[in-house]
Order: sequence, then C-alpha cells, then structure tokens
Amino acid sequence: MRKVVFTLLLGIVSLTGFAQSDCDIALSVYFGNNGSGLTEQNKSYLRNVIRNAMLQSSGLSSLEDSQFGIIVNADVVDKHIIAGAPAKTVLSINMVFSLADIHDGKQFSSYTIDLNGVGNSQGIAFNNAIRKLKSQNKSLSDFTSKAKDKIIDYYNRNYFAIIKKAEAEASMRNYEEAIYRLMCIPVCCAGYDEAMSKVRIIYKQFVDRQCHENLAQAQAAWMSGYTSENAAVASIFLSEIYPDAACYEEAMDLVAEIKRHMGEEWNFEMKRWSDMMNVQAQQLKFAREIALAYAQNQPQTVIHPLLR
Repeated sequence: MRKVVFTLLLGIVSLTGFAQSDCDIALSVYFGNNGSGLTEQNKSYLRNVIRNAMLQSSGLSSLEDSQFGIIVNADVVDKHIIAGAPAKTVLSINMVFSLADIHDGKQFSSYTIDLNGVGNSQGIAFNNAIRKLKSQNKSLSDFTSKAKDKIIDYYNRNYFAIIKKAEAEASMRNYEEAIYRLMCIPVCCAGYDEAMSKVRIIYKQFVDRQCHENLAQAQAAWMSGYTSENAAVASIFLSEIYPDAACYEEAMDLVAEIKRHMGEEWNFEMKRWSDMMNVQAQQLKFAREIALAYAQNQPQTVIHPLLR
C-alpha cells in the first residue's frame, strides 16, 4: 500500500465501547490523506455511512485508539472533461475499506467499490461520487459484519499473549495501559473471564497506588492553609480516590477534617459504592472508566508502517 498519513476520525466515544454486554467490538476509523480529494465534508459523510453500517452489524462500536481499525482510502483512477458551458468533470473513484490491526500491520479483509461522479469542478464531482455510497450498501454491511467475526477469532487465538502483555505492563506500573488491554477482550471470547480476573488484580494495584499519591497531594494542599481555595484543590485529588483503595478511610478522615473547618461551604463527597451487594460489577465499571480515560489521553495512535 502506498505511503499515506492517517487522520483519526473520532467516532462515538463512550462507555459503550467497553460495555461488553453484547460482545461489543471496538473499531477506530482512519482516512488516507493521499491528496486524492477527501475533504472534511467527505470524511464526515463517510463517518456516518460507516457508523450506520456498523450499527446494522450488531456488536460493533467506535472507539478511539482501538487496536483494530477500518482504514478508508480513495483514489481517482480516471478523470475526463466534457466540453460545454460550463464544462463538466467526470471522475471514477476507487474506494477501499480495509480491516486491519493498526499496531502490527496485519490486514484481515477489505471491501472495494468503484464510484463515479460528475460536476462543474473536480471537487463537486468527487463529492457527488462519494455521496453514492450508502450505509444500506449490502456489501459494506457484510464487510462490517464479518469484521466482528474476524476480531473475535483474533482474541480467541491471542488472549493469552494479551494477558501476559498486560501483566508485564502492570509490573512496570503502567496500570492504566494494562487495564485497557484487558478490557478490550470481548465478553464472547475465550479469555474474557481470565482477563477480568486479572483486571480486578491490576485495578486494585492501580487504585492503591493512586490513592496514596492523591491523598498526599490533598494533605499537602490542605496543610498549606485552611482556606476555601486549598479545600477546593484538595477536593480535586480526593475525588480521584476509589472506595476500595487501601487508604480510602484515611482519605475520609481528611474529608471530615476539612468539613469541620469549612462547614456547609464545602460540599464534597468521595466516590462511594452505589450498591454494596454488587461491588465486583462496580469495580469493573470503574476499570472501564480507567481504560477509557487511558485511550482518550493517548496523543496519537501508533500505526504500523506497513499500513502507511
């Protein structure tokens, strides 16, 4: 594939990407910026087409920095001008959708469609061609449907290596990345239960370390002076402490101390369990939030050179 620069198209970024209730598969969408004429308007239109096709393929969702992506490339393969007043530009466009592992360069499948457009300029002709692609296109819908099966097969064959990689990241205190890797394993895959067991272990390591760090910052802010400003700074750090963290009770003592000084002026509550009967489910909910925050905070997806 010729060298292109990919631009991440942000899709629906929400916890649905990690919902796991119906075996959700997370995909990112990328566009090839190869000078062939894809404008931001074209990309917006194609984003909606792909999103709707994915929605029709039950169990696919869009997420930033997913390991898997649908890569869109559009090339003008023929152009000619029809004389007249005004002259008309006629374009033939070859559009390729590729399902690939963004990080290791492996391509699983592709779908190609040829589109034709006519307009008073090349830009209009290009736009008119793109608009002929609809989310109801059966071939595109079939492509996205098969994408789910191929990704599930990938996780079934590779979950053990993914878990080992997550353990290695956790050993280096890269807890957020470790949780992210594990949470990406779909519920319908062979390694899901084992992965969730590891998530709970690594999650606890993360919240304990984070608790001590945030509590120290909150204490330092408060001890610098018993003011509403310092109470507000302390609350920022305290709000990041999870209810099952090792120093949670100590953090609650600081909350109580601040309240004694600030009175009703300081209205702040720590994270709490909403239902003590379902703590494990809430732990996984918090773990999903950690994984999503990790994905959103990545500066740029690293794309394998073979896909450029």
